[in-house]
Amino acid sequence: MSAGTLISTVAITLAVQALTAMALAVPPVLAPVAAADFGVAPAGVGNWVGFAYMMAMLAGPVSGAFVGRHGPVRVLQIAVVCVALGLVVGASASAALLVLCGVLLGAAHGLVNPASSAILVSAAPPGLRSMVFSIKQTGVPVGAAVTGMLVPVLLLRTGWQSAVLMLAAASAAIVLLTIPFRRIYDDVGGRSKQRLYLGRFAAPIAEVWRNRAILDLALTSAAFSCVQMSFGTHLVSYLKLSLGYSLIVAGSVFSAAQIAGVTGRIIWGALADRFAAPRTILAILGAIMALCGLAASLFTSNWPFAAVLAVCVFYGATAVGWNGVFLAEVARLAPEGRVAIITGGTQFFTFSGVLFGPPVFGAIVRATGSYATGFAFIALLPVAAGVRLLVSRAAPGRN
Repeated sequence: MSAGTLISTVAITLAVQALTAMALAVPPVLAPVAAADFGVAPAGVGNWVGFAYMMAMLAGPVSGAFVGRHGPVRVLQIAVVCVALGLVVGASASAALLVLCGVLLGAAHGLVNPASSAILVSAAPPGLRSMVFSIKQTGVPVGAAVTGMLVPVLLLRTGWQSAVLMLAAASAAIVLLTIPFRRIYDDVGGRSKQRLYLGRFAAPIAEVWRNRAILDLALTSAAFSCVQMSFGTHLVSYLKLSLGYSLIVAGSVFSAAQIAGVTGRIIWGALADRFAAPRTILAILGAIMALCGLAASLFTSNWPFAAVLAVCVFYGATAVGWNGVFLAEVARLAPEGRVAIITGGTQFFTFSGVLFGPPVFGAIVRATGSYATGFAFIALLPVAAGVRLLVSRAAPGRN
């Protein structure tokens, strides 16, 4: 494959990843100003995030089967359409339709990784695989960072509903960019004609469960994703409601943390390719994100802004930066021809952390009246996951 084709392939998978992440970041960023229109407290956005990621968790195993039947690029196109429709539905300010919004946006996000992994595992040279997967995964913090910067600016000029509809219209245009890639990755023949059924949905999860090396990674991803999404879901509300920051400033800190995650994903991917085993990199990231979580729990309005920003940047670099190394290692360990299936199976575990993390965090806030307590609680998870990863049976090959 030519360098130009590889670059354009990474770019389109990154764009779709960023789009779905952007859409899921919209409710947390809007929560302080829009929650009242839905009749809920801002901390209640954690429940919506958990529900949306439950949809993503369920979509992951199905995505592998869809890739087999229709091709990975077609699945990416379906995800883009779901994003546009989900944002339109979410702009209704109806609590009932917000459920449908969660279904559409969550399913879109769940479809992306298996499809993208199927594309990139064939496009990326083995010696650059962690780097390529990490670059693609920068789409998640890029999308969230765009939301954190763009939405508050749009709110200065229009209402939140009009802002969401603008994002929906821009999202739909991404479908056009994916069309040329169907010829490269979908029109290869040999597509599966098997129908979907419940056993086929559960098969990827069972396959991951039987593979100890991949299961270790999947369980680690569950803990890390819990931290990542709790951090992303509640940071803006924490800074605005507890520390007294304006929405513009809080959104800017959120964006800075996401941008740090972009940089972190590339750096950690390069380290995993060249200098250290992926399991070791992931364990180190777990320790750092735990320290950052403890530091965040100590924030007060008396902290210098620069110190708060520094902690959030380091937090973002680790809690948002681990995914590329994880997905590349899953792709390396997956049996030949089953990357999409195995990725969908591990994604079930990954999104289980998101399913429980933000709602539990929100429940802690409501029970204690303190966002700081929530950050202290989630700091325990990455330490436990990192230690388990190091002491568990080493994966074959490089690990």
